[in-house]
Amino acid sequence: MASDPFAFTLANSALNAQKVQFELQFNKLQNSLITRHNEKIEKLSSTPASTRHRIEDLSKRQRKLVETLPALADFRQGALNNKGALEKVFDEITVLFQTFNQDATVDADEVAAFEAQRDALADRVENLWVYTHDDIKDGNVVQYLKEDVATIRGLQITAGPLTANSDVSDALSALQSEVNVAINVTQNTASTALDMEQNIESKFANLDSKLLELTSEEQARRQAEIEKAETSLGNLLRTISLSFEISSSLGQALTSRLRPLAPPPGSAVNIIS
Repeated sequence: MASDPFAFTLANSALNAQKVQFELQFNKLQNSLITRHNEKIEKLSSTPASTRHRIEDLSKRQRKLVETLPALADFRQGALNNKGALEKVFDEITVLFQTFNQDATVDADEVAAFEAQRDALADRVENLWVYTHDDIKDGNVVQYLKEDVATIRGLQITAGPLTANSDVSDALSALQSEVNVAINVTQNTASTALDMEQNIESKFANLDSKLLELTSEEQARRQAEIEKAETSLGNLLRTISLSFEISSSLGQALTSRLRPLAPPPGSAVNIIS
């Protein structure tokens, strides 16, 4: 059996060596490209400073809004509690009027009833709580009312003609008007606090929407950039691999030309030779 020509053997050996060399170079290049790709992905996964600052600012504003809600809620509830207590104070004053205004004269029993009811009224006013909030002005109506406790305890009526106690009636009428104003102001401050709470919740929801939109856009941007980078890497590796395959096939074709054609067994050429 005839051996292959030296030129074919040399070319074929060189081609095989080229394949091995390519595999080594391709693996080295692939590892280098993957390393660079991973570094790029890491950068893409980092939020840009401008976006990060916007996210931090929105989050900070949200936290600040949330921190203001408990104080507002406590103030609103305290105002509502005071409103109920003030309404009872108003009723106590009405009862106090009735203790000595049943007829044109005041007797000893009415004086005793008045003093007992007066002390109960003073205790109720004294037990009122003062609630304050830096952003809501209530005119200090409850504080001023509490300052009247000593005056209330000092009210005295005398047995005899009702007209002799007109100064007490006038004082109670003024006190009742003051309490009525305090009730209205307290209701208004409670409503104001509620409006502020709802406004804060609305602002929070708006910030939350912006934050969600911003983070969603950032996530979508990252995903798109990463997918683009992965596609680019894949295309590059396929291009390099395909180029080698084409080059290898061409080399294989050229090498095969160096090998003499062998006629099929049993052909006329074989018989002649």
